[in-house]
Amino acid sequence: MAVLRTHASRRSTEGVENVAAQLVRWPDLALKRTRKGLGFRADGREIVRMSGDHTAQLLLTKPVIDRWARVLTDCHRITPGADAGWVSMSIEGRADAELFLSLVSVAIKVNQRSR
Repeated sequence: MAVLRTHASRRSTEGVENVAAQLVRWPDLALKRTRKGLGFRADGREIVRMSGDHTAQLLLTKPVIDRWARVLTDCHRITPGADAGWVSMSIEGRADAELFLSLVSVAIKVNQRSR
């Protein structure tokens, strides 16, 4: 049983690490290391938080969360975040990572300051 847990935990962490490695290459994002893990900023605003486990947080904004409430609720990997406008997502594999990266694209767009 302990072997199974260790393997699953390592796989989950690798998923978050792989997502972070991809986000570092995105020109619209700036990496910020914190005591709690990694953060990514877009246009000076933190939009991604990764604490090193299998969960990452994303600032989708309240209007997007309200608009997509049914879809986000149906996705059992996404839960409301601790702060308003944020969601948490469990990244367990490639499909989860691809969904998270797609949502990061949305977060970049909706968090852009008007220019």
